[in-house]
Amino acid sequence: MEEEKFKLSVSKVKTFDQCKKKYEYLYIVKIPRKEQIFHTFGKFAHKILEDFHNAYINGSVEPIGKEMTKAWKNALVEYEEKLTPELKKEAWDICNFYLKKIQKSGLPNVLSCEQSFEIYLKDNLILNGFIDRVEKDENGIYHVLDYKTSKSKSYLKDDYFQLITYAFVLLQNDPTIEKVRASYLMLRHKCELITVEFSKKEILEVRDKYIDIAEKILNEKQFEASVTKLCEFCEGSELCEKYKEKKLQTNTFKQIDW
Repeated sequence: MEEEKFKLSVSKVKTFDQCKKKYEYLYIVKIPRKEQIFHTFGKFAHKILEDFHNAYINGSVEPIGKEMTKAWKNALVEYEEKLTPELKKEAWDICNFYLKKIQKSGLPNVLSCEQSFEIYLKDNLILNGFIDRVEKDENGIYHVLDYKTSKSKSYLKDDYFQLITYAFVLLQNDPTIEKVRASYLMLRHKCELITVEFSKKEILEVRDKYIDIAEKILNEKQFEASVTKLCEFCEGSELCEKYKEKKLQTNTFKQIDW
């Protein structure tokens, strides 16, 4: 960290926690990334909602249906050839439900979409990333939201590290903040919000957490693999000896016939 900038993000930290070998492959060796279809679907949905809300941030007075149609068509230009008809239909259903929800509750006071950040935490340690959406409610409380297109909600149980990171970013921009509301917006679950609130004291502790994690990563020597059911989606699975060994054992037992 003394010699060059070391950048950390939520995704880097989660990768290191999930599998140190995957971290090594992606961020040190920097092997080519493989984009899975669920990544493409997520980017498509993010793009639609980003363009939709940005239209109103920029002063649009058009009906929400008209702006959603424009956002849909604009995103489709980039992603139409990459998605199956079934996924496009599912995305359309999400947008349709999203509009109905806004019709009932009204347009939220969105301040920014895909807000980028780069914050020096210590010396040359930098925290960077993007926040899907920042808004402010009628009571003046900041609310950060992260869009999720996951089919399952279970992996998010009590996992608010991403959200409190974004709350920390807001606090750097406005030190007068006393609390931040934060939510995962589950697009495939009828736009359900999984919401938590963080106090200023909780938010300020994030800096030390990232500093500790950075030290662990920089001092890591072995980068041991953690074999799980997610390995088949990993870009480094074909290089990982531990995964190949586990896969060979599994296939061997499948071939046994008594």
